[in-house]
Amino acid sequence: MSRRHGFTLVELLVVIAIIGVLIGLLLPALGSARNAAHRVQCANNMRQIGLAIHSFANAHEGAFPKTYHAGDDKSWIYTVAPFMENVDEVRICPDDPFGETRLDHKGTSYVISEYISLDIPEAVHKIDYLMATSKTIIVFEGSDLRDPESFYFEHVHPSDWFSERTIEQGRTWIRLLQEIEPARHQAVSSNYLYADGHVQSIPKQVIQQWADEGYNFAAPNQGAFNP
Repeated sequence: MSRRHGFTLVELLVVIAIIGVLIGLLLPALGSARNAAHRVQCANNMRQIGLAIHSFANAHEGAFPKTYHAGDDKSWIYTVAPFMENVDEVRICPDDPFGETRLDHKGTSYVISEYISLDIPEAVHKIDYLMATSKTIIVFEGSDLRDPESFYFEHVHPSDWFSERTIEQGRTWIRLLQEIEPARHQAVSSNYLYADGHVQSIPKQVIQQWADEGYNFAAPNQGAFNP
């Protein structure tokens, strides 16, 4: 007589348990890989922005792009858009939780430094006037606290973070967090674009240490970091 072969209930439960364990082991790895891919994509976006800023400067006698305060009622990210293939793909970080909203309202995940884009005493408006392009941060990852439905929050004010009054009040870190996101990726670090075009990932703890020390890492020729 032929004998049928199949799983017993116990064997079936064991197989299901093994599959569950394998899925449990696989999901964190997939999540980690996805997060790493997002971090790399964000860095690539910033590199493209850096190239666009350089091309803009070359076409404007070395001048950096201005913020919407310049009077043309559009963000600097659109000022440099002609030097990028697709500004919509580049201006939003894949890890920005408000990315879709910013996309719909002409905003950006990235914010430009006032030290190159606004008329303040400490500003350096032309790339040729920088003493150390490799030590000058020009674009940061913007804070989640910014209004995602407005493109006006497209630049930052480091001179305010490190003003004498802010330091005396011990509010440097609080002011900084209102404008940039120092732990965008995996709650550990964020990317920073330098004037020479390179992008550096800097841990949140380093940024916080600098803030606590009153060291204005965002000032021209100051933002060096050696991992």
